[in-house]
Amino acid sequence: MGSCFFIVARLLVGAVLSVYLVIACGPSIADAFLPVLQWAFVHLDTEDRVFALTIGEQGVVSGNDRVYRLVVAPEKAVYVGERIKFPQAGGWAAVSVLVAYLWQPLVIALPLALAWPATRFSEWPVRLGLLASLLAGLALIDLPFTLWAQIWKIYIDALAPGTLSPLLVWSSFLQSGGRLLLGLVMASTSVYLGHRVAGMPSNRQVRGKPFS
Repeated sequence: MGSCFFIVARLLVGAVLSVYLVIACGPSIADAFLPVLQWAFVHLDTEDRVFALTIGEQGVVSGNDRVYRLVVAPEKAVYVGERIKFPQAGGWAAVSVLVAYLWQPLVIALPLALAWPATRFSEWPVRLGLLASLLAGLALIDLPFTLWAQIWKIYIDALAPGTLSPLLVWSSFLQSGGRLLLGLVMASTSVYLGHRVAGMPSNRQVRGKPFS
């Protein structure tokens, strides 16, 4: 009974902490991620030239949401199926992705990572450090690919509607709750690896005859 109480307590603390981080540090992290997002997108989409990548506000049903807004222009010929589209002067496309997508895995992963019991105190900093690294890596395969998928969908709709694309499948998975599932995976991975790393013996703990 007591262990269940502490698990629930840590879960609530993690939930409050994740919301606090989003409110207090979210804007700064979003601004810092902007050049990383542009760097990743430029290396993914080599057929288009980036005109602008900015953070703005987009009207929704109620209130405003901050978005990363991308404007590109076709620079090279693009092949979709058996058709090809050559770049045209003055052509451009604008897409956007919610900045909030950065936080969706965090608000799931952090409470779960804190709620799971640790066998030793040294697991906590290792677990949280691993979780931060995993979430940063997830952001790199999330937002840049989501923007790229939106650009690629424009080409598919224009040249070969209905064409199956692994990029669009990945983007659809993320948009359909995949980020929350990946947050769960990140939490589980950080707990497992944190236990393994924190439990590894140090050089002082290793006993035995040295190799000759």
